[in-house]
Amino acid sequence: MKGVAEPIFDVIVIGTGIGGSSLTALSAHAGLKTLVLEKNPRIGGSCSYYEKDGFHIDFGTHLFTRGIRGPISEVLKRVGADSRVKFVHPTFFSRLVGLGLDIPVYTTPFAAPLFIYRSRQLGIPFRELPGVIKLMSDLFRMPEKQIAEWKNRTVEEFVFTYTRNPAVLSLISMITTLYFVYPYWKCSAGEMIWCTQRIIKARRFSYCRGGAVAIPKAMLEAAQKKGATLLTQARVRKIILENGVARGVELADGRSFRGRAVVGTRSLKDTVFNLVGPEPFPAEFRTRVENLKESMNAIQIKLALGRKVIRETSMIAVGSPSGNYRIQTASPDQVRKVWEDVEAGRIPELLFLYVVAPSNIDPALDPPGKQLLNVATPFPHTKTRPQDPPEAWVEAMMKTLLEAVPEIGPHILWKEVIGPQAIESWIGKPGGPCISTVQIPGQVAEDRPDIRSPIPGLYFAGDGAGARGIGTELAAQSAINCSEILDSDFRNGRIP
Repeated sequence: MKGVAEPIFDVIVIGTGIGGSSLTALSAHAGLKTLVLEKNPRIGGSCSYYEKDGFHIDFGTHLFTRGIRGPISEVLKRVGADSRVKFVHPTFFSRLVGLGLDIPVYTTPFAAPLFIYRSRQLGIPFRELPGVIKLMSDLFRMPEKQIAEWKNRTVEEFVFTYTRNPAVLSLISMITTLYFVYPYWKCSAGEMIWCTQRIIKARRFSYCRGGAVAIPKAMLEAAQKKGATLLTQARVRKIILENGVARGVELADGRSFRGRAVVGTRSLKDTVFNLVGPEPFPAEFRTRVENLKESMNAIQIKLALGRKVIRETSMIAVGSPSGNYRIQTASPDQVRKVWEDVEAGRIPELLFLYVVAPSNIDPALDPPGKQLLNVATPFPHTKTRPQDPPEAWVEAMMKTLLEAVPEIGPHILWKEVIGPQAIESWIGKPGGPCISTVQIPGQVAEDRPDIRSPIPGLYFAGDGAGARGIGTELAAQSAINCSEILDSDFRNGRIP
């Protein structure tokens, strides 16, 4: 092939998000000659960053659900880089605020009585408490066999088994959206329960010093120490096949690289239909990939404050742009309509904001005495024409935030918006989904797409194939699984 760089790589990885960085580190550590290609000028995918006025700003809005007890830390340990990333586990973790609610969330069991006491604000009638308590007990303690029985049933079905209380349903819907960025009445109850139990067991909901990018940075530095090659501003235009076998990649600038195995960490739809093209794949596989459901996109606001305002690491701020929604009395149909509206791009009656303050973990991320808030809410794919434009959403988001936490207002220095188009462009997934293969019935546990593709030498990793978990941890676990499959395939001669 003209322009092919020599020598041949064992593994070529596309993308340096958590999935790509994890796999690169693991492959290099296993002694495989590894090349990783990143289309952006900076590594990290959604865990990348930029700087403005002395603020270190995460491109995404991140916390890490299991910290040192999760798959990201497992990757770092396997490649000898665990000392390079300092996960911090805050005690005062979060707060639900807005619409008359102010409920603190601590990560220590000793604070449970305070949480229960403040949760009286939800107005759950005494007669409904047995069902709610049973729901929480099963959510935290359900046996694995029973969890498997719920994998193809929805979160809505799970909640309705115990209660139809609107406050409980609203809270579960928001938790599910935090996990999967998708409506609760479509998501797998089994996967939601599985993820919740592992978060509770780990008790290490964390952020890391140096910002989210510290994780892929440590992984890629460990990979480079083992001989891996990293190229940025290297957009892959196509995956090259020879006699039906993946043999390398061609970049947008005309360069080509040859490899014995190629791993795509973008969405399966993008890899199959854009980077390879559908023809080489079996018809049944093409149909499966075409029908995969992806999560929603998001709108983010980066808000710089002239002083530190919030004390907790994260916050869930809620509001009702219409003024007509009350969490305590909304009907189940009203709760469902909230997320139907979000999917359609209509500003819903209940607006849900996820807020993270990274410098509460690492003060060095912001100028002294200042604070940056990452504020996010789910938003449709870019392929969906929203019924309300992003500008209207941003206005509603700011109104909700300032009504929930009015003390923020006087200290705003500036705000920047990262809209759905910008997210799509940076992460490189058509439509900009936060999760490439979202966790709905038929797409969880053993029903997720395989890491091995039907084309010899072509593999998938990241949040699109294999594994279980939430967001970045799903991607890291997929990379662990992929590295083990690659190692087996190389040792057993399955890779030509």
